[in-house]
Amino acid sequence: MLRRVLAICLLIGATWMLVVLIGDLNRVKTLKSDLAEINHVRYGLLDANEWVERIAAILEKKVDELDLTEANRAQVTDAVARLLDTLLGELERNLRQRNLATGGTWLDQLQGVLQQGLQDLLLDFDRLRERVPDYADALVEELARPGTKAQIKEQLRGLLRQAVTSSVAGIDRSSLEALLAGYGCQDEAACSGLIEAEISEAEPRIQARLGGVIGLVALLVLAALAGPAGRLDPLLLFALTAAILLLLVGGLATPMIEVDARITELAFQLIGEPIVFANQVLYFQTKSIFDVIRILFQAGGADMLLVAVLLSLFSVIFPAFKVVATYAYYHDYRRARGSPVVRFFALRSGKWSMADVMVVAIFMAYIGFDALVASQLGSVKGRSASVTVLTTNGTSLEPGFFLFLAFVLGGLLLSSALERGVDADR
Repeated sequence: MLRRVLAICLLIGATWMLVVLIGDLNRVKTLKSDLAEINHVRYGLLDANEWVERIAAILEKKVDELDLTEANRAQVTDAVARLLDTLLGELERNLRQRNLATGGTWLDQLQGVLQQGLQDLLLDFDRLRERVPDYADALVEELARPGTKAQIKEQLRGLLRQAVTSSVAGIDRSSLEALLAGYGCQDEAACSGLIEAEISEAEPRIQARLGGVIGLVALLVLAALAGPAGRLDPLLLFALTAAILLLLVGGLATPMIEVDARITELAFQLIGEPIVFANQVLYFQTKSIFDVIRILFQAGGADMLLVAVLLSLFSVIFPAFKVVATYAYYHDYRRARGSPVVRFFALRSGKWSMADVMVVAIFMAYIGFDALVASQLGSVKGRSASVTVLTTNGTSLEPGFFLFLAFVLGGLLLSSALERGVDADR
């Protein structure tokens, strides 16, 4: 009686804890997906408008740093005078070359000579060169005015935006703006901090509840199988079977593997000023088996439907039917041992059930993803000595994997115990 009461209490506790755990995991999965969307590389490193803002900020800073003092005024004026003198020389040379160009008819050459004579009469380049210092002083004086700096900065920003608009298609940020509005944030940085804080708060709680579910089921297994050899108590066997199926539900409904590849930091120098892009997400996915099956069915293609059916068959139907059929076969409920379906799932489905193989496949996929992402991110590093690239591979196994693994192990223990019980009956 004590074992029965203990088993029922453990089953109820594991059920409640699993329900809460699934809710927490789904909430964290949503938070992580939203965080990855906010920090996605298309809204940062690949967004031309982001480059405009950063380059414009550097140019504005350089314009603000252009302070004319008595110490540097003469130097700036001399540089402007040399520039104006060079421009006048180039203008005179181009006009003379155009007017006195060789070739064409004698009438064209005569017209060019007349144009050059008229130009020399109306435009005295020597006199203009004499006035270059006065023009340079006037230009430097104009640059010293605060309003001029503001106009220069506005013109630079406008030219950058015009160049980007004419050459690069803009990024659609409507989904990002809707996401920020949903969290009530003004910008990406504030929203990222808010989401990261909630994830950090939930993760210790998730780990504790995951350990609690597996621990409670393990105690239930010990309570059910710790008695003397022979026929198992029906209530204990029912609680044990329910607990094993509970682990299967948890393994299928919660994320199993998380693939996260991102550029932690990309930094380089532009005009002596640093440009840094931090936390740029390249790829992020975290899904449960149910999510994958649903996506495959929604895809609608014949190949996708086939994969969805096979995945449903070997990861959901076969494992669940095997546990239930084994329980029915043991008790011979309504002569279940005579049913071909029950006999198949109880005695022969081990060759067809892919539960244990699936656990190994998921683990190997984790290793493969980890190696693939690490190698691809590693190839990004060290391309240029002037560019610093720090990358992060966040691929990890999620609680769903450990719940599914616990289901496989628990199913093996249950099958062994039931087989011993049937042998004892015989």
